Amino acid sequence: MRKYFIHNGQSEIGPFDFEQLKTLQLKNETPIWFEGLQNWTTANNVEELKSIVHSTILPPKFKNFSEEKSNPNPPIFSKPVYENNQNFAPKKKKTLRNVLIGVGVLAVLFFGLVIYASTNSEQNYNDNGEFISSNNLDDQDAERDRINAELTEKNRSYRNNIEQYVSASTNQYTYNELGGISNLDIIVTNNTEYLLNEVNVNIDYIKDNGGIYKTEIVTIYNIPAKQDKSASAPESNRGTSVNAKVQSISSKKLHMCYDNSFAPKAGEIDPYFCK
Repeated sequence: MRKYFIHNGQSEIGPFDFEQLKTLQLKNETPIWFEGLQNWTTANNVEELKSIVHSTILPPKFKNFSEEKSNPNPPIFSKPVYENNQNFAPKKKKTLRNVLIGVGVLAVLFFGLVIYASTNSEQNYNDNGEFISSNNLDDQDAERDRINAELTEKNRSYRNNIEQYVSASTNQYTYNELGGISNLDIIVTNNTEYLLNEVNVNIDYIKDNGGIYKTEIVTIYNIPAKQDKSASAPESNRGTSVNAKVQSISSKKLHMCYDNSFAPKAGEIDPYFCK
């Protein structure tokens, strides 16, 4: 059985079945929805509800035609007097004026388009006489290719030197002289112009004698461009210091999949590129 929802102007109420709708005194303009509709509609648009919709249209006032006096003759025709009513006078002069105005407007538009086309077909130069832009399609294609080449080179430089732009550090954590680290946060700094979707940081917990007690991985997601982001790291019951180092980075915007355990092949110009 179909279930209906209606809207009372402030919130939606329901569901109701057909019998329940009969008691609600639906109007033509009542908003209604049921499964199968993409959007809300009104009750008068639903075929099965037309029989229970209360119409808000009132019939015209009844007039007793039998009481009117019958007149078998047509009314007397009176010729309009234009001299006394200027609204009904012939409009030949006004029509001619409107035509002339329209022609003038079209002429102004035409000459404006001609001037615009001639102005924008010229090449643009800076104060030093160097070319900066052109509306010629070939020049636009060449400029677009140049910009794309520069962007490709800049992004490749980010990927190949990512260690210089992304780094990991720690806060002022708490440690026990007898061993134990707590309140440790890992901070990743993103100095690129792109969002980093995922950064994995390798954390070594260092014992007093310099040995590594254990290693943990902390993952930080969605680090905005030119910003820092931090995450809490696990505590340790041993160790007096920690060493944090970026293990891997992925960025869809930068098309980068970096892993410091991956050794690029000799001669690769863009080893960390990925789609």
